[in-house]
Amino acid sequence: MKLLSDGTDLEGVERTQDIPYMKILRRSMRLLDAWPKGPNDSKMYRYYLFTLHALFLVGGLIYLRNNTGKLSSFEIGHTYITVFMNIVAVSRSMMIISQKYNKALFYFLNEMHLFNYRNKSDYSYKIHIMVHKMCHFFTIYLIALMCLGILLFNATPMYNSYSDGMYSSERPENSTFDLSVYFSLPFDYTTNYKGYSAVFCINWYLSCTCSSYFCIVDLIISLMVFHLWGHMRILRYNLESFPKPASLLVESGNDNVDGFDNKYTQQEMKEVHNLLRDNIHYHSVIINFQARMSDTFGEVLLLYLLFHQVSECLLMLECSQMNQKSLIRYGPLTVVIFQQLIQLSIIFELLGSSNDKLIDAAYCIPWQYMDTKNRKLMLVLITQSQRSMNVKAMGVLSIGVETMITILKTSFSYFVILRTVAEEEE
Repeated sequence: MKLLSDGTDLEGVERTQDIPYMKILRRSMRLLDAWPKGPNDSKMYRYYLFTLHALFLVGGLIYLRNNTGKLSSFEIGHTYITVFMNIVAVSRSMMIISQKYNKALFYFLNEMHLFNYRNKSDYSYKIHIMVHKMCHFFTIYLIALMCLGILLFNATPMYNSYSDGMYSSERPENSTFDLSVYFSLPFDYTTNYKGYSAVFCINWYLSCTCSSYFCIVDLIISLMVFHLWGHMRILRYNLESFPKPASLLVESGNDNVDGFDNKYTQQEMKEVHNLLRDNIHYHSVIINFQARMSDTFGEVLLLYLLFHQVSECLLMLECSQMNQKSLIRYGPLTVVIFQQLIQLSIIFELLGSSNDKLIDAAYCIPWQYMDTKNRKLMLVLITQSQRSMNVKAMGVLSIGVETMITILKTSFSYFVILRTVAEEEE
């Protein structure tokens, strides 16, 4: 599969499901059974994953309760990170079970995907190809990043255990196996090899599913935002290229707008009315899709932002030890977590910036040549264009660069406090 698409991979494609990057997305969703299902399809595997992560979340919380005060801030900080990651995974598994998630994805595939709009106009086709290239690259990039993250997250503890001599026949005294995730379990898995092997296998499986909940759901949301942004570009172009009266005089390539006498003809008034009505309807469809996204993903996005607020200061605390073991273990994870916050915020910021340009395009429509009836429609369009397109977490918190900067600033402040406490413990 090529990292960059030139659009030729769309030849012969008749359904959105058959687009190459959509096929990759569908295969990557198999581990979570996250491809949209009908109301009568079985959801047993989804319930199984929710139950599994919920049980191990309880095990992680009990481990924290039993070891808080016994382990140092650096040692217990790792479990805090994995527990918060598991909380995000549980919330997203609940979302995938919900019917509104399935309806939102079906609506995206069958209605809002730009592949369904490719034949509306030449510009629609151009935007469809551009967004297709963006989505193709982003899909492969994010899935490759997810696979690399899973490998590093689990391979690093293996290397630490190996370097500590835990795989040798004669293990060092008072040494324990290093693991990617710790739980409170009814058997010894830190010194017993059989127990370690069992938890090691469980951690690999949980890491794969948890990483998929993070990256695949982020990918789904990002693809929807890319297509929503593409629709906004098409609508803006429609408004910017709104036709003017044929009788309007043109002098030196500029419109002569000395008066308001050059009205649309009766036939042109009917065409203008139809164009305004179609664009208002198109904008309403875009707004409804944005509202559906906010309703579907609002809760998990709010929890996701809270996760970044907590985990990033903890990850910086772990990296601040500045030894080889901590940098190898937490360095890549820190980069990935920060990168996910920045990338998602910038993607959502696209919608806010496109909405500002849409407002300008609406005001540039030649309303002065219209009759009263069409001017009333213009007022509806201008009023509707004022509505913010930012996707909000639970209708409260706008997701974008401003929120990202606030989270980063707060995380650095908390990191300084935690670092001070950790130094006092030493």
